[in-house]
Amino acid sequence: MYNKSAVGRFVAGKSQGYQLLIYLSLMALLVFGASLFGVLTRPFGFMAAFWPANALLLGLMLRIPLLVHPMGWLVALLAYMAPDLMFGGQPLLAFSLAFTNLVFVAVGVLLYRRFGPDIPTLDTPASVLQLLVVCIVAAFCSTVSGLTLVRWCAPDWFASGVGHMAGFWFTSELVNGILILPLMLTRFERRADNAQPTERSDLLFHLLPAATLCVSVALAAIWNGPGSIGVPVPALLWCALQYSTRATVVLTALASLVMMSSISVTLQGLEQSDAHMDAIISIRLGIALVALGPLTVACVNGARNELLQRFEYLASHDHLTAVLDRGGFFARGQHLLENASSGSSSVAVMVLDIDHFKAVNDNHGHAVGDEVLRGFARVIGGTLRDGDVFGRTGGEEFAVIFEGINREIAMGLAQRMLAAVAELKTPVANDQTLQVTVSIGMAWHAQAPLNELDDLLAEADKALYRAKAAGRNRVEVAELSQAAAV
Repeated sequence: MYNKSAVGRFVAGKSQGYQLLIYLSLMALLVFGASLFGVLTRPFGFMAAFWPANALLLGLMLRIPLLVHPMGWLVALLAYMAPDLMFGGQPLLAFSLAFTNLVFVAVGVLLYRRFGPDIPTLDTPASVLQLLVVCIVAAFCSTVSGLTLVRWCAPDWFASGVGHMAGFWFTSELVNGILILPLMLTRFERRADNAQPTERSDLLFHLLPAATLCVSVALAAIWNGPGSIGVPVPALLWCALQYSTRATVVLTALASLVMMSSISVTLQGLEQSDAHMDAIISIRLGIALVALGPLTVACVNGARNELLQRFEYLASHDHLTAVLDRGGFFARGQHLLENASSGSSSVAVMVLDIDHFKAVNDNHGHAVGDEVLRGFARVIGGTLRDGDVFGRTGGEEFAVIFEGINREIAMGLAQRMLAAVAELKTPVANDQTLQVTVSIGMAWHAQAPLNELDDLLAEADKALYRAKAAGRNRVEVAELSQAAAV
């Protein structure tokens, strides 16, 4: 006989092993590609102008904790070394540089774990402060490691002095971390449908901050003076207020990289000089600090918008069933009715009432009654289409409004509701289940009338009374709506 728990652990272990293999392969490709890009952009023989690999690997290990594994560190080390060795680098030097890169990643992982066990995200002002602390400490530790190992392996690289190289190394790690790591930590956000620009004028206004940023970055590149890195700041702050946190992170990274590249190209004539090293250190430090501003504003704005959405949801939804409450249903239903009237679209309104619901509360208690309401709302919601408006208008009374639906389809939906509710089973005492039924009154118009939603609900309510009088668990259609259908 098989030990089921042992078999389950074996299958789970095999599954986790395959998952780890897939993640390791993906990590190896990304780190190798990012390292190869860095190697190809090295202006001074060993230090890349832009080195995204460390922040990229740190973000992967934070988002996929399974990668924080001995095999993960080994694969990352080999992926770091491979591009150097491909271009004829010395194995010992390649190992020293790869080890130094892993120091940055390891310190970042340890610090974020100290902040909390959850996967970190960049969505609050505190998370921006955490990002800054992590990048500063990780950059410092990486710099110490690099100065120790690389100076021993390649002392001629420190001709400009240990102080200059330390500042160069530290600011390089810092700016790469601040620009790349947020790309890995921000969440994908789904904007509400009503937040999407629909008209051309709205679209142009929506794109205006990004266009202003492009102009600002171009002006900064043309000017190229000491204060040029501050030129795009107003546009970046506008983008942070207008767009999502992720969009702001992307725009900030792109703008910063363009500015850093354009200024570095201008300083190529000063290569290997102390003035060049000082300028590059100052530019990188300035760009890293400038990037924190829009990131913080975007997080504050995102947190505010999320809080407002939560308040709006609580103000318009029933806390028990999670469907629209009476006020929310009337507001959204009236808006749908006005759209249907302007578009000459058909409309149907249904009023649903759970049969003998008072007896449920009296015989089984209000806790069971609440569970019946939750289950009822769930099964009715499962029969509806996207865009239909569903709400709780009273104790056990609910209502639905449909736009662009013919009478036959509306009747079919109502019959599906009857069947779905009849199949709903609610647990009660002694392992028993309780089943309920629903009566439905419907008002349907081939063209949405111009009157208020209250009038349509009154029509449907009259049909509901007839459904109850005729024995319940049935659908009745308002007489006025039948005349309108002819």
